[in-house]
Amino acid sequence: MTKKYDAIVIGAGHNGLISAIQLAEKGWKVLVLEKSSKPGGASKSGEVTEPGYVHDLYAMNIGLFLGSQFYQEHEEEMQRFGFEPVVNDKPYASVFPDDTGIGAYQNRKEMFKSLAYHSTDDTYAWKDLSHYYDQTTPHFMPLMQMELPSYKAWKHVLKSMKQLKLNGLMELGSHLLQSPREFVDHWFESDKVKAMVAPWGLHLDFGPDVSNGAVFPFLESILNQRNGMAFSKGGIQKMIDSMVKMLEIRLGEIRTETSVERVLVEGGQAYGVVLENGEEMIADKAVIGNVTPTQMVNRLLDVNEVPDHYLQEAESYRYGPATMIIHLSLDEPLQWKAGEKYSEFAYVHIGPYVEDLARTYTQAMNGELPDSPLLIVGQPDVMDDTRSPKGKSTLWIQVRALPSNVKKDALGEIEADDWSNIKEAYADRVIEKLSAYTHNSKRAIRKRTVLSPADLEGDNPNLVGGDSVSGSHHIFQNYVFRPVPGYSRYNTPIDRLYMVGAATWPGGGLNGTSGWLLADKL
Repeated sequence: MTKKYDAIVIGAGHNGLISAIQLAEKGWKVLVLEKSSKPGGASKSGEVTEPGYVHDLYAMNIGLFLGSQFYQEHEEEMQRFGFEPVVNDKPYASVFPDDTGIGAYQNRKEMFKSLAYHSTDDTYAWKDLSHYYDQTTPHFMPLMQMELPSYKAWKHVLKSMKQLKLNGLMELGSHLLQSPREFVDHWFESDKVKAMVAPWGLHLDFGPDVSNGAVFPFLESILNQRNGMAFSKGGIQKMIDSMVKMLEIRLGEIRTETSVERVLVEGGQAYGVVLENGEEMIADKAVIGNVTPTQMVNRLLDVNEVPDHYLQEAESYRYGPATMIIHLSLDEPLQWKAGEKYSEFAYVHIGPYVEDLARTYTQAMNGELPDSPLLIVGQPDVMDDTRSPKGKSTLWIQVRALPSNVKKDALGEIEADDWSNIKEAYADRVIEKLSAYTHNSKRAIRKRTVLSPADLEGDNPNLVGGDSVSGSHHIFQNYVFRPVPGYSRYNTPIDRLYMVGAATWPGGGLNGTSGWLLADKL
């Protein structure tokens, strides 16, 4: 007998789960279907090196989620079901080849002391930037929790135009359209202070010279400094598991290891799905894909059901450079050459400088294995003693940015090949770079697990080519153009078929916005 639901959600990423929970709360009968053995999408944890060592496989920073509308409404319930945020007041730092470093501190006095060590003028510049943040973010950050375009968004823009006046609006636009390099050059004089801020651009796909790439470094550098760095105690899976319990208590269903073959469409309207095993399921009100547009049109839909203009735009959706993630279990925490205090930071960036980030980005986009990629070194045990046995430690290294398809090696040491054949050799290069900045990394390593770009996509089809944020965030494919022009409000040209997730506005990161906004609209 064919099962019937009000809504079927394809994919159990955090946005898909948020849509499902909110609709179930409204009384809808909801089913979530997840291809993987675990829900969460890019938000999963596991003991992937050895028993007793818990690693966040992909995403780790939950700061945006804590500021989401969903969490603000459901904070108490999520914590009752096992989710507990932990916050470190030393959120991020950068270290350099001369065995020095610079760190961001939640404590203002410590923050200014850290800056002043490198540049007194940059201490004042940080104060000016923080003041500018307070002046301007109320005018554009709320847009990140609104549909674009929408009456609500336009009303907010008109109000901001009235308050900022023409000159203020032009100045803000000029800053936001800067590249990360232009942004840090405008505000700071010290190369090391610049190198503390600019790497945030490569958490997305904003190389130092990409226009409009200033937005993320501007926001993340100030937000994380003020709020601290937030992780999920016991692993990010705890956050997802609490959401699954919220769905189930609202009588929603979730099925893992269940792959959807295609979306059923008749007369231009979606009415259900077919699973790989041939089972059909009916959705009377909505089918929601927590997927990317290329998946939607190339895997889930019959191309004959898709208008030509949408098919062409969706197939042209562009993905950014790839990511590798290396998980280490350690016999002891890292000992940084820049000083003991750097063992206390949640993230440590090793670029080291802006020009190194620029070279890395260009090499990756040209299909080359970078000679010295950006390392984003996560030290979760600093704030969460449940991650490893007493006295031991875990390490999370996100390697940015890499080519999805390798044409050659910038150093000429690794033969171009599939990632499955070269990931360990490239991980060796990463460990060599890490060891240049630490006293003990090589001897401290117990076990390592390397997740190549191909491994990322193999586990989560949304991470195409190993793009950890499900599609480029360059201006042509962001804002009202995400995922494709004319369909930025989570709709598709097929009635009752919708999209949420990182491929939709406001893009990557654990923001929960698209899932919330779509459910609210439905």
